[in-house]
Parts: sequence; structure tokens; C-alpha cells
Amino acid sequence: MGGRFFDLSKVNTVLFDFDGTLVDTNELISDTWHHTVKTLTGYDITEAEIRRTLGEILQYSMQRLMPEIDPEKAIDVYREYQRSVFLDRIKLFEGVEEVLSALRAAGHKTAIVTSRLRTSTEKALKHFNLYGLFDTVLTASDTKIFKPDPAPIYLILDMLGSKPEEAILVGDTKHDIEAGLAAGVFTVLVDWSYALPPENRANAPAPDAVIEKMKDLLTLLELTGG
Repeated sequence: MGGRFFDLSKVNTVLFDFDGTLVDTNELISDTWHHTVKTLTGYDITEAEIRRTLGEILQYSMQRLMPEIDPEKAIDVYREYQRSVFLDRIKLFEGVEEVLSALRAAGHKTAIVTSRLRTSTEKALKHFNLYGLFDTVLTASDTKIFKPDPAPIYLILDMLGSKPEEAILVGDTKHDIEAGLAAGVFTVLVDWSYALPPENRANAPAPDAVIEKMKDLLTLLELTGG
């Protein structure tokens, strides 16, 4: 838990990361990395290395993990495989639709800020009938500056007409927490994080709160007993 004071009674805006927070894409991403690295190098990649890529822009990951491979070629292999299995390999985390509906009913603004491209983000949102539960969606297709830089948080708050002290950011990676802390919003880490399991959190930035299940977000905001 972080040590900052934050008046949650002022919160009217909830920002969500996408992968690993709302939608379980962990197996999809893991399989895609294994396929891509084996295809291009003949070697495999460890789960620890895959965890390091989560929340990171794909080109940065490719350059770090396979510096000898043209990153654009690597990205093409990655995306071609992922497109072929995308909808079959993703699922909503428990409670997501219920919590989003409750936030909207309470008058809260909701948005997504993700490092995933817009095409696949929208494809998943439409697949799960979630598109109408967000005021706006900011993706990697919409900005040249990405988390952990706070710029995407400032941008989406401006789009929503919200102030940092009125907002919380829910995410699953250190990039989410770093961006949220830098932007001055309340930060929430999901305890089901694949990117930051409990044993890896000691050296990561501390969030303001950790929730064990999505419905705990409503309890945190005193909207329901959860």
C-alpha cells in the first residue's frame, strides 16, 4: 500500500488498463511470445522475460529481447499469430461487467488507457459487449508517449474533463502504477496480476491500494458492500 493521502470521496473518474486488468490476455500473450521468439531465433523465452514485456510498447520489447532481428519483422510475426487466435484465447476477469455497470449507474466517468493497439482493443470490447460502458478509450494508436510516462493519463483526463485528484487508475503492471503515481491519481493494483505477482512486488512502485477481486473496487469507492 502507498502512503499518500487521497480523498476517495472526490473520485468521479475511473481509468482502467486493458490487458491483465479487465481482460485476461495472459495466456494469449505468453503463447504469442513463445511462438514469435521460437520462429525468429529457434530459441525459447522464459515466463520471467514475458512478464517484463507486459505493459510495455511492443517495439521496445522486441528491440530488447531480439536486438538482432528487425523489430518490424518481429512485430509482424507477433501480430499475425495473435490475430489468428485472439478471440478464442481471451476472457473477461470475474466481475468486470458488473463493476463497470455499477460505476456508470453511480455517475462515474470510465475510460481505458492501454498500450494495446486500437483495432484489437475495440475488437475485444465489442466481443464482450463492453464498448458502451466507457466514455472513451485511449490506445497505443492514439499517442506517441506511453506508460510509464504520465502523459497518457493527463491526456485522457483532459478528454474526460477530470482532475487528477478526482481519478483512480486500475492496472496490473509497474508501468500502470508508475504512470498513475506520476500523474497524481490514486493507483490500484489488481491482485490477480500476472505481470506483478506478490513475490515480484518488493522492488516495484507501491500502489495506493490492492484489490483481490474487481468487485472490491466498489467497496473501495463506498458504492456497495462488494
